[in-house]
Amino acid sequence: MKLSMSNIGWDRKDDIKVYELMKKKGFSGLEIAPTRIFPEQPYNRLREAKEWKEKLHVNYGFSVSSMQSIWYGRTEKIFESEQERDILYMYTKKAIDFAEMLECKNLVFGCPTNRYMPKHADMEIAALFFKMLGDYAYNHHTVIAIEANPTIYNTNFLNTTEEAINFIERVGSDGVRLNLDLGTMIVNEEDINIINGKTELINHVHISEPRLKSIKKRCIHSKLAVMLRKMNYEGFVSVEMGKQESMETLISVVEYVKGVFG
Repeated sequence: MKLSMSNIGWDRKDDIKVYELMKKKGFSGLEIAPTRIFPEQPYNRLREAKEWKEKLHVNYGFSVSSMQSIWYGRTEKIFESEQERDILYMYTKKAIDFAEMLECKNLVFGCPTNRYMPKHADMEIAALFFKMLGDYAYNHHTVIAIEANPTIYNTNFLNTTEEAINFIERVGSDGVRLNLDLGTMIVNEEDINIINGKTELINHVHISEPRLKSIKKRCIHSKLAVMLRKMNYEGFVSVEMGKQESMETLISVVEYVKGVFG
């Protein structure tokens, strides 16, 4: 398995120290929030993105494992007007183009505030929306990875891993897959065996805690590692935490995840 960390987990000033730690411990991927790299209109900066990606690889050997927070700053919602969906659709196509320039194979769809379903909303609207985006992503060598968001994030669309899996199967696009989020499974008290027989749908894995707290040592991690090895999973296992102030915490988490999944 390939190991990765999300760059939302530390301050920009610590980038070099964390990159060197990751490289030393055998991590090969960096997951990014695009605005963490380019704070203003990142999807308009394709040439700069390519140069940044190449420099990252030359200096540290990293590839861009995934993009998250892809709708950061957007207020439109999937289940509101057709106009809002069109804006999100066009914006996400630009995110896909950006990912293609980075040779990034995964875009996480979390975005809890943009996905709230009003009463009597039609699920088929979302299925069609993601079918079009998934087909576009597949043709551009990447994937929209659906992440279940539990109710603690104030959303009601795809709150559980099982719901996310069922939705992905309903969409039926090779460019729509699962972002398996351990934080979701933990807060929902889900059984890890829910992914048995569905592992081909997993495109990316987040080792995370509810509300993006620092990673704790848990039995579910070793159980997941065994399952992923049995399925010959070749994607990334990525550490996702909120910003940590302590380098000691980052070192401890990197060493723990390396020990379980490395």
